[in-house]
Amino acid sequence: MAIQLPSFLTSRNQLRSLLYVLIWLLAQVSIAYDSTSQTFSFNALSVSFSTTFWVAVWFEHTQVLNPFLNKRRWWLILPGTVGTLLVFCTMRYLIEQVLYWYVLNTTNYPPDVSLLYYVQDNAYFMPSVLGASAALKLVEDWLVHQRERDALLTERNQAELAFLKSQINPHFLFNTLNNIYALTYAKSDAAPGAILKLSDLMRYMLYDSTNGPDRVPLSKEIQYLNSFVELEKLRVAQAHVEFSVEGNTDLFRIEPLLLVSFVENAFKHGDLTDSSHPLVLDLSVHNGKLRFDTLNKKISRQTDVVGGIGLVNVRRRLQLLYPNRHVLHITDTADSYACSLEISL
Repeated sequence: MAIQLPSFLTSRNQLRSLLYVLIWLLAQVSIAYDSTSQTFSFNALSVSFSTTFWVAVWFEHTQVLNPFLNKRRWWLILPGTVGTLLVFCTMRYLIEQVLYWYVLNTTNYPPDVSLLYYVQDNAYFMPSVLGASAALKLVEDWLVHQRERDALLTERNQAELAFLKSQINPHFLFNTLNNIYALTYAKSDAAPGAILKLSDLMRYMLYDSTNGPDRVPLSKEIQYLNSFVELEKLRVAQAHVEFSVEGNTDLFRIEPLLLVSFVENAFKHGDLTDSSHPLVLDLSVHNGKLRFDTLNKKISRQTDVVGGIGLVNVRRRLQLLYPNRHVLHITDTADSYACSLEISL
């Protein structure tokens, strides 16, 4: 489950600042803790040194390494690091030599310490500052790379899914329109109902399945399958179909247009005119798991294989949408074709 960050922690700079605050607090606690007596004792000089040290690390990380390394301005790293040393020395001097003298009547160095000695003595800590800032930059760059890679992968998957979903079988639409035209020409009472079913079906494909949340109520997907079956019956004369639904389908959502390919495949390649071997569609929901079974009698002649998103694309959609949460079994014999799909909703 993805972690939802607070609205004030949405940028990289804010997350980095929070990280540095947490590191500083951890450093203060670790320095103040006495494992022997198991007590905390905060020392003014320890607090000031830890504070200036991590400010210097932050400065080297964000103001030197990030801009100069990212833009490959290697020659500016050395003068930038000298600037970090000056920041470190200036902060320590103002806190420990000036502020503490007026507030605590004490200093870390003798009051008459020379500026050159002060800078040289504090330069001893610069390798630690550089090491810590470089380590944090490596961690930050790795995290940013991971986030960018995940974002690119998500965008690619979304584009692929949109492409797969968009491959609506035009033959189904054209055949249905021709059948409705024939019904209208013959002034059949079934024509208005067929037009209404086609309208509902196209509305679902073009709007309901693309707008709003990615997944749709399972009940809507079942309504779409029912309309699809009824319209296909106009094309396949005397088609025998048994469609059963079991379980509470109102409680779950599913990726749209996922199940129709199995039904479309059965109508395209199955012999549905034999009443003793009808097309069987069995959908059930139990304990958060969807099971969808199709079984049809096969015909020997080759039917049109153009159009439709195909079972190959359905497998790909399942891999993208329900990774490690689905099982698909296909049984292809000389006389029958059966598909069994299980999805953890």
